[in-house]
Amino acid sequence: MRYEGALEKLRARGLKVNPERFLAEFNRMSRIGWVEGYGMNRLALSENHVAVRMDLMEQLKALGAKVKVDEAGNIIAELGEQGEAIAVGSHLDSVPGGGRFDGAYGVIAGLEVLRTIKESNVRLRHRLVLIDFNNEEGSRWSPPLLGSGLSCGVYTRDFVYSRVDRNGVRFEDALRNTGFVGSPENNISRNPPRFYVELHIEQGPELYSKGYDIGIPQGIVGIRVVELAFRGSQDHASSPLWARRDALTGLVIVKSRLEEYALERVDKLRVTIGRVNVEPNVANVVPGEVRFTVDIRSYDPNIIDETVKYIVENGEDIARRRGLDFEHRDLWYIERTLFDTQVVKTIEEVCEELEFKCLKTWSWAGHDAQNMARVSRTGMIFIPSVNGKSHSKDEYSRDEDLVKGLLTLLNVILALDSS
Repeated sequence: MRYEGALEKLRARGLKVNPERFLAEFNRMSRIGWVEGYGMNRLALSENHVAVRMDLMEQLKALGAKVKVDEAGNIIAELGEQGEAIAVGSHLDSVPGGGRFDGAYGVIAGLEVLRTIKESNVRLRHRLVLIDFNNEEGSRWSPPLLGSGLSCGVYTRDFVYSRVDRNGVRFEDALRNTGFVGSPENNISRNPPRFYVELHIEQGPELYSKGYDIGIPQGIVGIRVVELAFRGSQDHASSPLWARRDALTGLVIVKSRLEEYALERVDKLRVTIGRVNVEPNVANVVPGEVRFTVDIRSYDPNIIDETVKYIVENGEDIARRRGLDFEHRDLWYIERTLFDTQVVKTIEEVCEELEFKCLKTWSWAGHDAQNMARVSRTGMIFIPSVNGKSHSKDEYSRDEDLVKGLLTLLNVILALDSS
């Protein structure tokens, strides 16, 4: 294992770090809701999600932490009585069939940080806070990041409480039925921490493929989602190709051109055609309409704007050439988030001290940290995802990397506390 030197440095400072306990606890908690052959079954406020959250709260109370729940159902646990707060956290909900590491790693590592500091009798200048955010994934209620969005003042209570899942269950009703309706007095916006640090798997291949121990995101990329539609003429499958106004052709050509465009900008741009609706979606009928979304991500706002312009111009060109009608509209846009320079620098200095090979990077996925950055000085720590896999039952991070992330987080908290 390549973290013994870092472990010795922390133990020499009187810190009772216990990697074996942490790994055992992670393996236990992260399997609540796990289904072999399928992956994680832990949608927000489902039975399994409630079970793992109750488990977390019991352990926090056993540590002597003050455990609160806010208006969005976020769990907020505090150690210490005085001073400003340093918060760590992530989320325990999962996408359907997801992995054990996304979100849960940051929460369970945060629990171990609290436990280590408490058992080591470390006297901090700041209160130490662990946050488990509710409905981060957005797999049950859309949009994502609802819990942090309400608590940080991004969304209103009425908006969040009115969200309805696919079974017609309102977010507010699920909160009440599971006992996770908390007080607005506990909302993070009412008493924001001085610092917030979120530990997470990378959800990409860069760290793993290049041999880095730790990733240090400078921020979270901007995300813009547009919806495009081509309309042609529904026809029988027996019609000759030259006579057709096939709406699906528009999608095929757009996808081909867009992939070539994105590959030329691979370090700066991600594009995904993720949702497609074809009408009438019958095997022997030429499609009369296709409607689809394009998810555009970049850390450069100009590149996002240029990509939208490219898509629209190509859509109009294809429509003219193929005799189709074309329309487009913006669905939503989340501006990029820049992390606090002091926090980023502190993480980098800690990696140097612990002799972990680190890489400054960007987060291409959304995280609660982007809402926390509105109210707190925020940063993130990434560890490698094997083969870049995430949101899949095959998602995996090695024990060695899990421990390195834990040691980095612990040392960052101590460094920030002295700043």
